[in-house]
Amino acid sequence: MTRALLIEDEPESLRNLLNLIEKYCPDVDVVATGESNADLLRLVGDDRDGAFDVAFLDINLPDGLVFQGLQQLEDIPFDIIFVTAYDDYALTAFDFSAIDYVLKPIDPEDLRRAVSRIRLGRKSPSTKQRLEVLQQNYAPNSPNAFEKIGISGLDGVHFVRLSEIIRLEAEDNYTHFWLSSGERITASKTIKAFEDTLLRLNFVRVHKKHIVNMNYMKTYIKGEGGYLILETGETIEVSRRKKSNLIESVRRMYGEV
Repeated sequence: MTRALLIEDEPESLRNLLNLIEKYCPDVDVVATGESNADLLRLVGDDRDGAFDVAFLDINLPDGLVFQGLQQLEDIPFDIIFVTAYDDYALTAFDFSAIDYVLKPIDPEDLRRAVSRIRLGRKSPSTKQRLEVLQQNYAPNSPNAFEKIGISGLDGVHFVRLSEIIRLEAEDNYTHFWLSSGERITASKTIKAFEDTLLRLNFVRVHKKHIVNMNYMKTYIKGEGGYLILETGETIEVSRRKKSNLIESVRRMYGEV
């Protein structure tokens, strides 16, 4: 059984989450609940035997954001799934931090999907680091917001500065990240999973297989679709369907061309 801790200050929301877990996630056993950061610290502090595999956490609690409680934990030996109301900015922060979440009102399929990714039987040494990236990105006025992204690779979670990502390349249900260091990170997600997150920044989808960091574009060679020459010397095909998308993105970033 997956042992869960729930921190939620609204009684109706707590009851709803308990009912959904019981109905749709029969392998999850809720062993403790609380409604504040104080409860979180007390319950985790009393957890000498590692009773929790996952914590479902509301973000806004009566005694502050849940990050304030998490910051006080020396170790976080369990996975985290945030339960939150829709906030476009917050969702981007979650995506960049490679941390799971479910939206209120909770969709049972989203809940199942998040639970399926819980890593039973092993500690996640990157949880603290992922939370640090999340907190940094969650603060809209932070000068460092969205400087880094967490990439769930085949061998663990990698934290990479956006400025170091040259391009993304799709291969079936995997995505390769090519970095300025020459390193390649392979993520076990489709390229579509990263598209909405990165296209809000200086990245552009130029082909069904390629997303490019516009800061690394050197030359666009026109044609039916054409192709890009990057600062690295690589050539990237631009599909006919994505040509107008590229030109619009270039105009938005650099003005009329």
